[in-house]
Amino acid sequence: MSSLGPLIVIILVIIIGIVWYFIHLIAQGFSQLYKDESAFLSDQLKALLGVDDVQRNSYRPSVEPLYISNIVDLIVTSIRGLWLGQLLYILLLLFLFFIVVGVFFIEQPFQFLFNMIVGVVTVSLFSHYIIQTNGKGLTRALISASFSKEDCYSYMYSCGFAMLSLLISLFLGMYVLMYYFNLAIWGGELKQKEYEKISILMIGYLMGLLVGGFIYREGLSLMSRSFKTATIGLIKSDVNLSVGNSNISQLTRLTYMVSQQTGNTLINYLDIGFILVFLCCSVLTLFVNSAEVLESENKNTFILGPIYLICLGYLGSIFCYLMRTMCRDSQAPSFTAINVRWQVIIGALISFIILVTFPFNFLISQFTLKGSNSQDIDLSGKSSTHACWCYLLGLIFNVIHISLFEWYTSHGCSKVRNLGLATSDRIMPMNLIYSNYLGDLFSAIPMVLMLLLITIVYSIQGFAGLLFAASGYTSVFIIYGIIYQIGCNSSESYKLTCFVHFKSEIQGRIFAIYWEAKNYMIYLKSTNAGALTLISIGFIGSQLYQHPGTLASLFTHYKGIIGLLIGFAIMFVCRGLSIWAIINMAKTYFICQPSNDSEGKINYFSDNRIIEFTKVKYTQSILHVSYNVLFLTFTLLLTGYLYGQQGTIAAMIGSSISILLIQYNGLIKGTALENAKIYNEIEDNKKTSHYVMYVAGDTYACATEESNACPLVAYFIFSFCLLISCQNKFTSADQ
Repeated sequence: MSSLGPLIVIILVIIIGIVWYFIHLIAQGFSQLYKDESAFLSDQLKALLGVDDVQRNSYRPSVEPLYISNIVDLIVTSIRGLWLGQLLYILLLLFLFFIVVGVFFIEQPFQFLFNMIVGVVTVSLFSHYIIQTNGKGLTRALISASFSKEDCYSYMYSCGFAMLSLLISLFLGMYVLMYYFNLAIWGGELKQKEYEKISILMIGYLMGLLVGGFIYREGLSLMSRSFKTATIGLIKSDVNLSVGNSNISQLTRLTYMVSQQTGNTLINYLDIGFILVFLCCSVLTLFVNSAEVLESENKNTFILGPIYLICLGYLGSIFCYLMRTMCRDSQAPSFTAINVRWQVIIGALISFIILVTFPFNFLISQFTLKGSNSQDIDLSGKSSTHACWCYLLGLIFNVIHISLFEWYTSHGCSKVRNLGLATSDRIMPMNLIYSNYLGDLFSAIPMVLMLLLITIVYSIQGFAGLLFAASGYTSVFIIYGIIYQIGCNSSESYKLTCFVHFKSEIQGRIFAIYWEAKNYMIYLKSTNAGALTLISIGFIGSQLYQHPGTLASLFTHYKGIIGLLIGFAIMFVCRGLSIWAIINMAKTYFICQPSNDSEGKINYFSDNRIIEFTKVKYTQSILHVSYNVLFLTFTLLLTGYLYGQQGTIAAMIGSSISILLIQYNGLIKGTALENAKIYNEIEDNKKTSHYVMYVAGDTYACATEESNACPLVAYFIFSFCLLISCQNKFTSADQ
């Protein structure tokens, strides 16, 4: 197959993705009949408020539409207004990285820095537009719910698809552009040494994405999760975040809802973007060890193969978009669940059809992977047929994995339903103990299946098979990302309906989507966790090919053993620092501000107060993120300097083991805890006596953080990129 065909497909999808997103953004805008967006929202929200539906004991029968539209828009604006501080933090981080790491440990510091800057710009643009889209989505979902549940669901689906379109276009489009740019400028004779240099520069692009990710992803992540911890911990049994509760200020409550809406989707979308680029860099780094690939005229198409498959999957997902509401009866009890499951089935079938229709004809028919002295890990004569089998196995195991994770954390599992009942007013920590038990118990089977998948694909095609399996494992990520957006949007929209007392009919439609979609949000997180493990082992394989002398003594020499222990420990330390940051920040939200108005009118917060409030909390988040980044950087550089390639490769292996344990256990424990809380809040209202599930703020912080256990994604990939970028400077310790 001509190498031009896949490249045309990639360019076409990049253009379609950008156009699709901006068409959605324009369509999401307000009517031109209104002078400003707040007036439009105020007029639309008037119809959603009903005095007759309000409980008699509520603090206030209704909230002014103009106020609530202004306050939500203002909080979103304050989050978007952090851009100047974010820019300064990024510039400072880039400068420190260049001075500390680039000058002393990287062979081409200026070229590497240029690629990092491109990555930073890419993630900054993406984050800005996602925050803007999500901010609008909070109120637009409510407006669409006034028509029907089907319209509300379709709107949320459209938002998710548009944002993922932008993700593919920006992250992968810039990767392709920088790949050809680096080849043209610094490629030289395009021999193995030149391609090794290009692979390091492309890791520089990924490092730029991660540096921007620390500022946008981790900064907003810690801020939104600390809001969540403070709100849940202080409100305790106040389910609906109602205006009358005086345990927490209205400002914290509203900012919690908006920051969750803008932050959660951005966090998990950035994660999948990092993982996809990590996969592309792994393929390039691994196959520079294949003479057949580098001598082939089709080598560029081969190296960009994962992006080609993703683009084919995107074109197929357009069909899923057209079929987004296969169940058209919006009054059906399982309207959302039926549509979500059909989306997963159709997405998996499309991935299988792509495998059958395009049987990896962009691959080299026969290729070998072999380092200079690597007879013991030689991979000879493997063909594209083996790659197809690995891709198919990755797809199959992914479907099995998400089904297990969904069952182990959903309302349908009896152990999850009973989790909330493990806590009473007398024994508050019991639910945390019970959730630890569930995490340890239910994470065993997914881990065994992941190890089985690794064993099978390695026996078929070695380390290359792991990367082909990772491509299949992530092939349905677009559908999973859309489902995550539906769950996130409906969750925060429902909380807002309770806060301002929307009509019960509107609340019912939003809640019906939220109740069912919440179960399926784990699809994206579990896919990210599994794919990260597969790619990391493939990346380790590339280092074993390039530095084969370290393999024989990796686990027998003291350098390898120490490196293994360091790699295993650093992920746990990063996790501990993140939990400590959430607890530390949440303690500053204990602000009680009962209203002075006899009618219970919401306290009015000035523009300056909200903006300053958000800036302070974000600055605190960045300070805690810097602790993790500095700890990782200096620990890994010191490990490489003292223990050389043996230590660094062993550290990668140790980190891969710990990340699998932490993420699988944390996802099940945290998600089950959150879903059990939702279940018991709803079901217990129907009983005469019941347990109220709540814990003290500090304890709940530890538990809820587990459902976001994937903050480690960015830190984990960063550790790999740092070690590989500096590998040539670590060889002196091996001598």
